[in-house]
Amino acid sequence: MNNLKLEITSKAYNDIEIISDYIAKDNKSAAIKFVKLFYKTFKTLCKHPNLGKTRDDFTYLDVKFYILKKKYLVIYRIIDNKVLRILRVLTTYQDICSIF
Repeated sequence: MNNLKLEITSKAYNDIEIISDYIAKDNKSAAIKFVKLFYKTFKTLCKHPNLGKTRDDFTYLDVKFYILKKKYLVIYRIIDNKVLRILRVLTTYQDICSIF
C-alpha cells in the first residue's frame, strides 16, 4: 500500500488557504513554509498511510486523522488501496465533531 496517488479535495485546498492567509497576516514567509510543510506531509502519508489514526470520538466515517504541529489535523481516506484523498485540513480549535 505504499506510494498511493494523492488527491486533495476542494475543501482541503480551501482549508489550507484559510490557514496560510491567517499565518501570512503576521509572517508571509512562515505561511509559505507552512504550506510546503502540508504538502510534504501529504507525500509522507502517501508513502506511509497508516501514520494516521481513526478517531471514533470524532466520527464513525472511514477516515484517518494525522496531527501536524500539535494544532492541525489532516483528515484523509484511503480509496481502494490506491489513492490517498485529503478531505480536510483543520485546526484543533475548530469543532471537529460538528464538521464530520
